[in-house]
Amino acid sequence: MASSSVTVFLKDEKLRQLAQLIRNHEVNNLYHITFQNLGDQLEYLRMSNNNMTSVNTLLDNCNAIVIRYKDDGVRRPIAEQILAYTEHCLNNALQLIRNYTLRRSYLDKMTDHQLQLFQALEELDTSSGDAVLDFTESIQEHDRLVMSYMRLNLNSHASAEFSRYLRNVGIGFDELVRSYQSRLGYTGRFEDLEIEQKLEVYAAIIEASGRLSVLLPEQGKGDDTVLKASSITYREKKPNYGSAAMFLIDVGQIIWDVYSSDHPITTATREALVLAAETGGAALGKLVGVAIATQLTGQAATTLFVTAVGLIGGFVGGFILGAVAGFLFDRIFSSGGQAVLPTDGFIVYVATMPNGHDLAKQIAHI
Repeated sequence: MASSSVTVFLKDEKLRQLAQLIRNHEVNNLYHITFQNLGDQLEYLRMSNNNMTSVNTLLDNCNAIVIRYKDDGVRRPIAEQILAYTEHCLNNALQLIRNYTLRRSYLDKMTDHQLQLFQALEELDTSSGDAVLDFTESIQEHDRLVMSYMRLNLNSHASAEFSRYLRNVGIGFDELVRSYQSRLGYTGRFEDLEIEQKLEVYAAIIEASGRLSVLLPEQGKGDDTVLKASSITYREKKPNYGSAAMFLIDVGQIIWDVYSSDHPITTATREALVLAAETGGAALGKLVGVAIATQLTGQAATTLFVTAVGLIGGFVGGFILGAVAGFLFDRIFSSGGQAVLPTDGFIVYVATMPNGHDLAKQIAHI
């Protein structure tokens, strides 16, 4: 079995440094794109800047809460836990989501989640030991999930055989999701399920793929823990304080890698996409057609596949960028790949994006 990828969790100041470094790379790459007009260029540059600002704001908010409750013997330790949890979430955002237009959506969802945590902390009945324990354990559980998502995301090798099997049998992503939805006994359309149920279905696929093996304790440590899908979901573990929407992006990235990683994507496809969108961008439908024309076959030659790869994994480093990235991602993974994707009317661009995980390792001197 291949060795696991190095996991890096940066803290406050180094996270800010990483956000600045990523922003600098993004802005440099964006200047190589010919946008339809100056307004579009400014919008895309502003989004990159806003991502960096959001990282700083989320950290500043946490530090302010820690200071606010510095003399509160009950709330201060919880505020410190929220800060550590926020740092882990931001590591995922910066290291795992290379497409900065998709990262914008993640940070928006994270901001909503943070506000709900702060409100719950403010309203916490500190005289109730049970209430304090429940809230503390909820934050700890969320934190464990986020750290697990990092390790699962970085270790494609653990599900290589499963991914190869999916490509060989030619199963569609929507078919795969429906199959596991049925196994869990969830009826009706996937998009009509509760978001926690959707996460359960995706977790079951991740478990079947073998990817959970990267979360197992090191061999020889005397721990025979068997991990199940429940270890990376929080079904029946409410409230989730708005975290489910953010976690759907974490899980969506993992599940797509499980499904698609055995499909070869060549530099020829990336170059064709860059060429098609190099002057004024292109409609999504045009890019799909261009990609398919580079001899993509089977399930790879579909609108869903090209769009998801362009948003998440990239075509050998080239990503589909668009203000609608978050909308398209939600459309795919909230419906289990069953919703029809709009291919006209949305102009998108293609550009290389920095590898946040590699940059994080440089900052951590690994």
